[in-house]
Amino acid sequence: MNSVRFLRGSWWCSGLFLPLITLALTGCFAPKATLRSSGKLETYRKVYLAPIENDPRSVHPRILSRLKQSGFEVVEMKKDGPPLESQGSGFVLTPEGQLLTCAHVLEGQTNATVWIQSKRYVGRVVTMDTNLDLALITVDGAHDPFRPLPFASDTNYHMGQDAYTMGFPLAEVLGTAPRLNKGLISSTVGMEDNPKQLQVSAEVQPGSSGAPLLNERGEAIGIVAATLNPMNVLARTGGNLPQNVNFAIKAGPIHEFLATANITLPAAAENQKSGFEEAKASLALVRGGIVEEADLKQPALLCRYVYASIWDVWFRFRVFHIEFYDLKKGEWVLKAGQYGDNMFSSEDGVLDRTFEEICAKFFPERPNPFKGTKTKPKPEPKPSS
Repeated sequence: MNSVRFLRGSWWCSGLFLPLITLALTGCFAPKATLRSSGKLETYRKVYLAPIENDPRSVHPRILSRLKQSGFEVVEMKKDGPPLESQGSGFVLTPEGQLLTCAHVLEGQTNATVWIQSKRYVGRVVTMDTNLDLALITVDGAHDPFRPLPFASDTNYHMGQDAYTMGFPLAEVLGTAPRLNKGLISSTVGMEDNPKQLQVSAEVQPGSSGAPLLNERGEAIGIVAATLNPMNVLARTGGNLPQNVNFAIKAGPIHEFLATANITLPAAAENQKSGFEEAKASLALVRGGIVEEADLKQPALLCRYVYASIWDVWFRFRVFHIEFYDLKKGEWVLKAGQYGDNMFSSEDGVLDRTFEEICAKFFPERPNPFKGTKTKPKPEPKPSS
């Protein structure tokens, strides 16, 4: 026993241990940033923070706090919500500027910003029905008469009927030109046999909510409302993902909703041409609240991260990795983190040093709030097994 004690004491006193501590604390395991971008990172200010499936150490709020402290405008993405912030489609009902969209697109906002034929307008939310998932918007201010999208005089839904969607899916990535997709009516009832809905196979992406469901003549026969949540289906079925299982609200419930708002749809003029090219003029890209033109074109990032923590007197990361993707280009622009265990580090220490690197890349002209940060690890009670 004495010999063991002597050997330990000799190792410490020999001066070999101190350099190891210094090496561990400075550089060898220090977080590093990898840059890959042809543009300037200083142009990025908006970040969508992806949720994490398993967060036993509550790292997510610490990441969120540091992103904001760095100077980013952060939008938190929800596990069961849309991938990006509220944005959808809609279409014009009257020349005066009444528009129809889905209630969930507006997320409870009393104002909306719409783009019709690439021109921006601000409107008011007149009424909405969250159970039916419909909302009516009126465009404010002077404007030229809009082109209403005509509703089909006869729907007569049947399985196998051609159905088309036209809207603004994934506008953050694809852009703001309308997209047309073709499918079939898979069922004349919707989720849980809802008689007010249709099931359609036409492809639907985030941003399609509120888009018109069209017949082959470019006339509205419904409004795109929802798609199955793939993650929920994956969990329930043990590994199967849904494919093109989407839902639209039928024309009948839409007419009933508009009647409560005293909106009478004008009959299509006898000489009015109809078709997909003409329908484009009636479409609206819709965002809840008042959104400036620059906000629509602002470059944005997706931020996601992973980590593995261990406990040894205090909690530390065995691995921490964070990365930023350009949403429009679909490629990563920066990766950072600690890729090796450092027994003398702490979780907050690694986060601070990682964000020191991140701030130096994205905000080189600003004082770095994490530079020189000394986050000392604090002993914690051993976690219960």
